[in-house]
Amino acid sequence: MNDRTVYPLGKRRTLIVFFGLMLGMLLAALDQTIVSTALPRIVEDLGGFQHYSWVFSAYMLGATVTVPLYGKLSDLYGRRPFFLLGITLFSAGSIISGLAGSMVMLIAGRAVQGLGAGGLIPLAIAAIGDIIPPRQRGKWQGLLGAVFATSSILGPATGGWLTDNASWRWCFFVNLPLAVIALAVVWFGFARRPRREEHSIDYTGALLLTGGTAAGLLAAVWGGTEYPWGSPVVVGLFLAAAILLGLFIAHERRAAEPILPLDLFRSRTFSAATVAVFAVGAAMFSTIIYVPLFVQRVLGDSASGSGAVLTPLMLGIIVTSMVAGQLVSRTGRYRPVLIAGPPFLAAGFFLLTQLGVDSSRLVVTRDIVIVGLGIGLMMQTLTVAVQNSVSRRTIGVATASTQFFRSVGAMTGVTVMGTIVTSRLGVGGAEDAAPAALAAALHPIFVISIGLAALAFVAVLFVPHIDLRQTMEERVHPPELLEEAA
Repeated sequence: MNDRTVYPLGKRRTLIVFFGLMLGMLLAALDQTIVSTALPRIVEDLGGFQHYSWVFSAYMLGATVTVPLYGKLSDLYGRRPFFLLGITLFSAGSIISGLAGSMVMLIAGRAVQGLGAGGLIPLAIAAIGDIIPPRQRGKWQGLLGAVFATSSILGPATGGWLTDNASWRWCFFVNLPLAVIALAVVWFGFARRPRREEHSIDYTGALLLTGGTAAGLLAAVWGGTEYPWGSPVVVGLFLAAAILLGLFIAHERRAAEPILPLDLFRSRTFSAATVAVFAVGAAMFSTIIYVPLFVQRVLGDSASGSGAVLTPLMLGIIVTSMVAGQLVSRTGRYRPVLIAGPPFLAAGFFLLTQLGVDSSRLVVTRDIVIVGLGIGLMMQTLTVAVQNSVSRRTIGVATASTQFFRSVGAMTGVTVMGTIVTSRLGVGGAEDAAPAALAAALHPIFVISIGLAALAFVAVLFVPHIDLRQTMEERVHPPELLEEAA
């Protein structure tokens, strides 16, 4: 079997396309973390500390609610125009944020960035499904997972260095050169779809899904912080989310071309993977948010040192993402890799529950490396399993849906766990807590994460084995191939 049979583009052109996809994914992933170390300086310059959390929340909201829309529309009209749209919106948001003269303008720029970023990660992963057959896809997906994890390491360090040596505004402007390169590769590299098909766009479904998701996420973000959980605002938002999402489900059953085809949930693989990615997203972000807090407030490390403790987590993810990709590609079996992931997660979180004021930095590092190994085994392998279980015409929406539920899991998990920590610490919060009190308040977070690992384990047990296809034999429409050089 030659390269042309395995890779419809040929190996060289596949590498060029893959490079462009990696750049787009890097843009979105890097910006999730690069601003974190710059935020104190930003607030110092612009004021508006009460809007501090919205610099993160606005980005995540924009990125989360648009993911299913990008996935479905790219299935209908091709990846190219929506990848270009995502890069353009992301770049515009970067410029607005970098030029911001107030926190309101900064938050608006971050929201626009999020609207663009919502397409970059899922479309990059979906495009891999267009050009690489399932049997070979594992090792390529593993590389994308490594890019995502590496950006999480580089983000805080880059943001801190730029803030200290130039200006926090360069945390946003630094995106632009990468965006220009990615835009050029996609513009010239991806062929336009030669045949135009007529489609009906499910505008009603898009509005209901976006409104319902936004209302639910806003309620989760505001509850216990901006407003009490029992306040009319939070209760009203949760009620609006339930009504809108209920209407969305009812509408999607009748829609000619639904934004999120409910038939996908009839697949055991898709349904089980949805539960698993939700749990993994919540567990991963609980580690990213609360382990640095433990290191800084309980162990007394510096802010930069507490951020650097995440590096071993990401290294663990990188190692097992790449190993898992190679194993899946060589053996054609993904279930053993998936089943191996949750025990690592559970073991790592169990060890984290044993941390206290006398723990060492080395012990924390050991524990989060084990957590990272579990995440890396599951993250991209679940995507390979989902893409292999659906037809090529639904790869975009299926891939985007897994990213959507991972983001919802992350925001839900962080919000619920934050409420638990706050309630245990009382009014003073982490700032006034004694180290022993904070350590005790954080223990339930890791206990909950053990439960999330157990949920992920049960979910992956329901993922059936489906032989990974060796070639791209299903050709619903020509993939978005790189154009032949003139």
